[in-house]
Amino acid sequence: MNPLTSRTLHDAQVIGVENVTPKMRRVTVAADALKAMPIDRPAMWMKLFFPMPSNIRAQGRAYTIRAYDAEQGWMAFDVALHGDQGPAAWWIARVRVGDTLQLAGPRSGYWIDPSQHEQVLIGDATALPAIAGIVERLPAGTRAQAFIEIADAGEEQALISPADLTIHWVHSATAFPGTTGKLELAVQQADLPRRCQVFLAGEAFMVRAMRTHLLVDRGILHPSIDAKGYWRLGAADHRDE
Repeated sequence: MNPLTSRTLHDAQVIGVENVTPKMRRVTVAADALKAMPIDRPAMWMKLFFPMPSNIRAQGRAYTIRAYDAEQGWMAFDVALHGDQGPAAWWIARVRVGDTLQLAGPRSGYWIDPSQHEQVLIGDATALPAIAGIVERLPAGTRAQAFIEIADAGEEQALISPADLTIHWVHSATAFPGTTGKLELAVQQADLPRRCQVFLAGEAFMVRAMRTHLLVDRGILHPSIDAKGYWRLGAADHRDE
């Protein structure tokens, strides 16, 4: 993927807004430029730049592509509503059909290794869109376990997969998902295969702790773990490490 092309800004318009769950909002945007995007993996992401007052620099945040239609030129993003007061959260909470923004990307994504027949997917609510996209693309015959921390049962989603998928939902109650230690405990107590491919994403301190556990305690090889710190508690614009 050309890194310069992935940084080109494209004007887009919001064509749909819906709440998937009380704390997960789906925003669908359309643009002619989206018809030519090289979307070939699950968990790829775009940088969204939200309109700001003229005296404030444009605010960009990365969001996973949840669905994509090349022919029609639209993309959907599922955004976890944290309840914080940052500019991205302010825009997402008030977005309406017809609003405009700019996009750059796509980037990254999760490569599904065809030689791996065991998948382990770990993440908080912010990683749920990526995990949902990954399980949809897993080959039949794959055995997958997903460990996902969300606020409560009302945030659970029906994940569809050709794989033999087992989902372990963890509820954070009033705390931010990914910050309670409950997700780490669920993974530590689970029966995991040593030979597997791992997708791990969410709050940065949780991701670091989980990666260490998988490497040191489980003996899973480093190249088999795709770990991303999407956000950090208390930081408005965390950069993945």
